[in-house]
Amino acid sequence: MPTYKLCYFNIRGRGEMVRLVFAEAGVEYIDERIEQADWPARKAEMPFGKMPVLYVDGQPIAHSRALIRYLGRCFNLMGSSNMDAAIIDVWIEVIFEAAMQFPYAEKDETKKAELIEALWNDQLLPTFTKLNEQISKSGGPYILGEKLSVADVVIFSVIELSMQWFPGKTLDSVPLVTKMNECFKQRPNIAAWLEKRPQEK
Repeated sequence: MPTYKLCYFNIRGRGEMVRLVFAEAGVEYIDERIEQADWPARKAEMPFGKMPVLYVDGQPIAHSRALIRYLGRCFNLMGSSNMDAAIIDVWIEVIFEAAMQFPYAEKDETKKAELIEALWNDQLLPTFTKLNEQISKSGGPYILGEKLSVADVVIFSVIELSMQWFPGKTLDSVPLVTKMNECFKQRPNIAAWLEKRPQEK
């Protein structure tokens, strides 16, 4: 078994989906959490000056989507066929594309509120609606039916993170997405991790 070390900030963010994959797989790893104050001194160590970075026997894999797919292949979480893998890839890209449009840099609070509302109405909710259709097509509870994939991990992580940005919004109109998240949280290894993981500051 290789040795794994995840380098990421001491937050959930994009690193959390990696931690969830390790939790589901029941695989030990080093969870190196770098404080913001220490980041300038550590940045040059990273292949592209960004995190998360996963070290596998000392060899770095950069970029969250690349390393999540790598772990999916390692831990049998990329489906059972090339078509399954393609569906997983599609949903990883779709979910990231929608979530990455959050207007972090906008300083005007009124404008930011307008952009957040538009993001929910024009991007996230339509994406969740399409996801609901995919789960219905597969028979659920996950995007490939009964078999969990790394796409489900990514979806759970993005929803958990992004719903903090939209107070008052719900997923009531996409019940199969809600059911998918609930089923995911109830998986024994996932439930154990969610119980013990550090609380967000």
